[in-house]
Amino acid sequence: MRTSLAAVLPLLLSVCLVGCGSHNSTIGGSQPATVASQTANNTSAATTFPSQSNGNMGSNNVSKVDVHSLLYSGNKTKVFAHMMLWFGQSNHMNVGYSSTDPAQVHRQITDMISRGIDGVVIDWYGPNNFVDTATKAVMHEAEKHSGFTFAIMIDRGALGSGACPGCSPEQTLVQLLQYAKKNYFGSHAYFTVQGQPVVTNFNIDSGNAVDWNAVKAALSTPIRFLFQDDVGFSHPASDGSFSWVMPQIGDFGLSYLANFYGTGETFKNENTIGAAYKGFNDQLASWGSGRAMGQQCGQTWLQTFSQVNNVYSPSRQLPFLQLVTWNDYEEGTEIESGIDNCVSLKVTLSGSSLQWNISGDEGTVDHYAVYSSSDGQQLAELTQTDVGVHSVDLCSLTVPAGQQQIFVQAVAKPSLTNRMPGPVSYTPQCGKS
Repeated sequence: MRTSLAAVLPLLLSVCLVGCGSHNSTIGGSQPATVASQTANNTSAATTFPSQSNGNMGSNNVSKVDVHSLLYSGNKTKVFAHMMLWFGQSNHMNVGYSSTDPAQVHRQITDMISRGIDGVVIDWYGPNNFVDTATKAVMHEAEKHSGFTFAIMIDRGALGSGACPGCSPEQTLVQLLQYAKKNYFGSHAYFTVQGQPVVTNFNIDSGNAVDWNAVKAALSTPIRFLFQDDVGFSHPASDGSFSWVMPQIGDFGLSYLANFYGTGETFKNENTIGAAYKGFNDQLASWGSGRAMGQQCGQTWLQTFSQVNNVYSPSRQLPFLQLVTWNDYEEGTEIESGIDNCVSLKVTLSGSSLQWNISGDEGTVDHYAVYSSSDGQQLAELTQTDVGVHSVDLCSLTVPAGQQQIFVQAVAKPSLTNRMPGPVSYTPQCGKS
């Protein structure tokens, strides 16, 4: 529970104590924490992962505020993270882990769940290879977490995976789907809509002659196919479409998203998967072509959610949203290690008046948390305040006796970086003359 700025205005008029604007009872002990847990890497990114020139942030302490809080109130949107499973191979960037390591997959899915993410869409390259092995690890881990689901996106590269030697692209696609049916669709964690497994694809139609309705007819299991961009809704075999990050569009892709959502609204019987992303930069990708979209210190991320909220509401729900991406480090879209909001705090203490100033955009902060510590390691949460409130009277809180170290943390909006500077020393003297 925390105090909003609006709630304290009456107190400002009548009493105007230094500490007004804070919650007036202790929550100490209700949220056990340590300095390390609030400042060290709390993500599934490798602890050794460094910040990179393409905008990927080194392993950090990021907000675990539920991602759904960035969507309109009353949303029932299922949020997916788009996941790459090729790391650990020599032809991809070394990010400090292997995608086939079950322990790493466990860390990733538990991290996603801690951020409010409901499932993953896996960029899949066909059977019996490194990515397929990792996909099975994701499936087995997803099955351990009630309500968490996974789906596959068949990448165009899967058509050259050797799944059907000598076959046409259409025949190969049928073979890929039959393999997916045998190995994935039967999992209770596989994502379905109205009982039908959902399959997306990336650029399969580009340069390939595929009759998708013939593909459907060749399968014994009805599959819900989702295509890409606003034109995906009108694809002859379409059951819906998903949006993506578009670095070539100069307005951070916002006009593209607006067009996509507008088109989706005209196809009421199809499924719409929206997109949220932090930016894009492929300078470190072996296939890079110099494409880039700035992160704007977290504003790009927040603006993509605002674009959803401009169109959808409790009476007009967006069914699905995809975070693009969880871990494409090479194209600079990953959110696994967090998103830098470029915020810093300076904390001061005068008597019992604790105050803090913020540098950077406070719009990237969800709330502030105030902690006390008697040993500089174990933390007891004293209170939380909303953004806009930058002071608290420690005498209005239940602070343990004896010398204390007082910390203030700027808890960021979902997946952005939390910031907690060093403490100030305080010995309670409340009520003493």
